Amino acid sequence: MKISRREFVGMMGATAASLSVPNSGYSASSVESAEVIERGGWQLKVMPTGDIVSLRDGNLELVNRRVGDNHPRILVVGKKLYTCNQPRSARREGLKLVFEYAFSDRYNFSVDYEIELIGLKAGAVALKQKVGMRFPAKVADNVKLVLPRNLQLPLENRKVFVPLKNGIGRRKPVLGLENDDEYLFRFAGSYEGGRPQMLAIPMLDEYADGTDVHLTLCADAFFTSHFVLPFQEKIGQFHCLYLGQVGLHGREERTIYTGLHRGDEKTAIQVFYDTVLADVKPGADWLHDVAMIDYDYLSENGQGWFADIDKLEQVVRSADRSKVFLALHGWYDCVGRYTFDYRTRSLDKKWIAFPSALNPDVQALGDAPETWTENYWHKASVAKMRPVEMTLADMHRRIKYAKDRGFRVGLYYADGLAVGDTVKDIYDPSKVLRWGGWEGPDTKGRICQQNPLHPEVRDFYRGYLQALLAEYGKEVDGFIWDETFFIDPGDLGTPAYTGYADRAMMTLVKELAAMVADFSPQLVFFASDVIGVRTWSHKAPYALVAHATYQDSGSRPEAWPYGLFPNFRNVLWSCNWAPVSNFHYTQYAVETFDTPVTISNGAAGDDIGISEVNPLQLKRILDLFEKRKNRRMEISWIEENQCNHTYRGREIKYKWTLRGDGL
Repeated sequence: MKISRREFVGMMGATAASLSVPNSGYSASSVESAEVIERGGWQLKVMPTGDIVSLRDGNLELVNRRVGDNHPRILVVGKKLYTCNQPRSARREGLKLVFEYAFSDRYNFSVDYEIELIGLKAGAVALKQKVGMRFPAKVADNVKLVLPRNLQLPLENRKVFVPLKNGIGRRKPVLGLENDDEYLFRFAGSYEGGRPQMLAIPMLDEYADGTDVHLTLCADAFFTSHFVLPFQEKIGQFHCLYLGQVGLHGREERTIYTGLHRGDEKTAIQVFYDTVLADVKPGADWLHDVAMIDYDYLSENGQGWFADIDKLEQVVRSADRSKVFLALHGWYDCVGRYTFDYRTRSLDKKWIAFPSALNPDVQALGDAPETWTENYWHKASVAKMRPVEMTLADMHRRIKYAKDRGFRVGLYYADGLAVGDTVKDIYDPSKVLRWGGWEGPDTKGRICQQNPLHPEVRDFYRGYLQALLAEYGKEVDGFIWDETFFIDPGDLGTPAYTGYADRAMMTLVKELAAMVADFSPQLVFFASDVIGVRTWSHKAPYALVAHATYQDSGSRPEAWPYGLFPNFRNVLWSCNWAPVSNFHYTQYAVETFDTPVTISNGAAGDDIGISEVNPLQLKRILDLFEKRKNRRMEISWIEENQCNHTYRGREIKYKWTLRGDGL
C-alpha cells in the first residue's frame, strides 16, 4: 500500500515533489525478527529498521500499520526527503533501542533515534522517542523533522482532551478534519499547516469508549510542536521546522512521549510533567497555602514597607501570617545592574535606590498615565519620590522586620533582561536584542532587552543570582523575575549571536530555577509571563520551568485563564497596583480562581498601602482574606459546558477573556 502524492504532500508540507511513502508491509515471519521490550504489562516490538510495529497491552494493539510506518523523516523543504529506515548501526541498552542513520549525498548529516519504554508513577508507562540530528556543516534551508504517528486506540468514537492556550480543557471527537484536528504548541522554530488549535502546553490526551486506556502524547517544551492524530486511513504526525535563517548546524534533538495510563485528564497532565519536565522540580508546597500577597515598590521612599507590616501585624493573627507573602521591590540601584558588580561578582555594600526619581522624564510620568490600567501614576505620588540610600545591612533589617513577625518575604530579582544604555559594565551594544521596556525611577538611559543567546548575558544572571543566594538565600522565601514576557515565541537572536532567543530564555529560566531549588527545596523562583493581557495571547509560558508565576498584570481578568495550564502543578499569582480602585479584579480572582488577596504600595498605582486604607476598604480586604485563607490554590482548567464556561463549577464572568485567538 502507498500513500498518495496528495496525502504525502499534505503530511510533509513539500511544495514540489512527486514522492510517496511505502507502507512497511512486514510479513508475520519478518515481524518475528523484531526486538521486544516489555514493561508494566506493555509489550513493544521494533523492527531492525527502527519501525515500531506493535505496542500492545493484552489484546489492545495501538499500532495501526494500515496507515504506514513510523520511521522518522527529515525533509529539506522543497529539495529532498530523507527517511530513516536503513540504520548503519543498532544496539540495545536495557529497555532502550538506539538506531543510527547516516546520509551523505547533497546534505551530509546523521540521525540517532532512541526508542524506550519508561516507567512512570502509579503504574503508568511511556513510550519515549528521541530523535537527534547532527549537521557538521551549516544548512541554510528550512529543515522539517517529521515523526509519523500511527499509534492510536483501535476503537471508534476516539476522543481527545486538548489543553487550549486560553485555559479551556476541550473534549472533542477525533474526526480527521483539517484545522479542527491539528494542534500547535508555538515556541522556537516554526511549523507547516493550516490554522491549528493553539495549545497551552505540548500535550494531547486520547481516550475512547470501550477502554479505560489513555494515550497522552506530549513533546519537550523548548521548540514548536505540531500534532495531527491518525484517523481511519490517514496517518498522523508530529513535526517541527528548523529555520533556514537561523541555520541548522551541530546537534538538534526532540523528544516525544506517548504515556499509557488508566487515569483521567489530570493524570495526563501529570504524565506531561513526569516525562517532559521530569528534571524540573515543582514549587514548594507552602505556595498553595498563601492567601494574601503584597508588592511594595519602595513606597514612601522606603518607609511604607515598615508601616504596612505594622498594620498587617495588627490585623492578621500570628497563626495566619505564614499565608501572607510580601514582595520587596525597588530595593536595588538600577534596572540591569541590581547592585551586582559583574567584574568582582559581588554585591555592593551600599547604593542609591530610585536613582532617577527626580529626573524630569520620570517626574513627567505623573502627567502621562498609561491607558491600559487605571490610576497608573499619580502626579502627587511621583513628586514625592526621592533617591534612597540603601545598604546590605538595611536590606537584612527589612527582611528580618517581616520574618520576625511571621510573614513570608520575596525579593524582586530582575526586570526581565532589561538594561539602560548608560549602565556601566553591563550595557554592551552587542547584547541588544531589541529596544524598549520599563522606564521609571529605577532605570537609567534608554532601555533595551538583552539577547539571552549572548554568553555574557547568561553569565551575568547566573552570577547575580548566586550572589543573592549567598547574601539573602537563608532569609527570604523566594525571588521574583518580573517581565519575563519580553522574549516572545519566534524571537531570534542577532547576527552576532544568532539562534532561537525564545529557547535560550526558557533554558535560562530553567537554570536559574534549578539554582534556587538546589539551594533549598523551600525556596522558590517566580516567572512573570503575563499571557493574555493586552491581547498578548502569544506570550511564552516560561513558568513551565519555574516554580510559579507572579505576574505584573494588575490582576486583570484576561490573564488568569492563560496562566492555568503552564502553572498547573504550582500557583498563579498577580500584583494589583490599584488594589483599591480595582478591588473588583482582586475579588473576582479570589472567588473564581482561588488566587491570593492582592495588595500593593508604591507610586506606580493607587499608592495606597494597607496602612493607609480607610476602615471600609480594610474590612473588604480582610473579609476576603478570611474567605480565602482556609483554601489551597490547586489549579484546574476551564470547562466549556456548551458555552457556559466554568472553573471548578464557578462561573467565568468575564467571558470575553476566552476570545478565539485562533482556537
